[in-house]
Amino acid sequence: MSQTLFLQPQNQSETMLTIFRTVRKPMFAGQLYPEQPEVLADMVDKALASASKEHFGEIKAMLLPYGAYSEVLPILAKAYKQVETMSPDLVVFIAPAVDTFHRIAMSGYSAFETPLGKVELSDYVRNELCDEDDDFFISEEGLPKGYSIETQLPLLQRTIGKNAPFKILPVLMGEQSVDLCDETAAALSEVLMSKNVLIIGHCNFSATAQSEMQSYLKVLEKLDYDELMRYAVLHGKAFGTGLGIAAIVARVAKELSVKCVTKIAEGLSPNRENLYLAVAFSK
Repeated sequence: MSQTLFLQPQNQSETMLTIFRTVRKPMFAGQLYPEQPEVLADMVDKALASASKEHFGEIKAMLLPYGAYSEVLPILAKAYKQVETMSPDLVVFIAPAVDTFHRIAMSGYSAFETPLGKVELSDYVRNELCDEDDDFFISEEGLPKGYSIETQLPLLQRTIGKNAPFKILPVLMGEQSVDLCDETAAALSEVLMSKNVLIIGHCNFSATAQSEMQSYLKVLEKLDYDELMRYAVLHGKAFGTGLGIAAIVARVAKELSVKCVTKIAEGLSPNRENLYLAVAFSK
């Protein structure tokens, strides 16, 4: 998609209705992951088969890395292995946008497609969030450059997707300021409280954060939203690309009765610049 689409949720124009019926084609297949369906399915299945299953209890949320499969697939496979028997009705992604914009964007497409098929978006929950908070917009802003959500979908399709149909809701944070994170956490907590949902937040940490990671994980384990936001304000992207998102996930997970935060897997990128960390939030 070449142009940016900005769609006001209250605008029921014919253009908007057309977008809502449109499927977003895969944009990064063949670049970050295989574009041939058989090759992709085989790669993901082998990674899942190699991953061990732990006992984390009922997982309600995960904080996961993102990137090319050549770098992150083993870590993602270990994470998705833990939820492969789950059957959530809804998977909510919270991801950092590549570009900066002062809003929370939710795609207006009816479905996202990968080489393995289509995954439907939840129009109902999308509209609920628009009604709940004025900072949520139905927009494609940031989506053309963003790959973090698309690259996760094949793993969902080869795990949860084998059990039952599910829908997704991609939420892109144009910035992770205190006010937008507060609004996002409050709205998601309210709207998702009664739903059968799995929340997936995205964050890649800097390798330079390793020395402070134990302290950070202790704060994460406490589900201490205010302290996690302090990390986001003080360190920003120098520490991680989704520190505000991690705080949002922790706050919403706490509202969903999560009691335990456990590291699933971690590893360094080949150039040793990024720390890829997967964390489970479970009851």
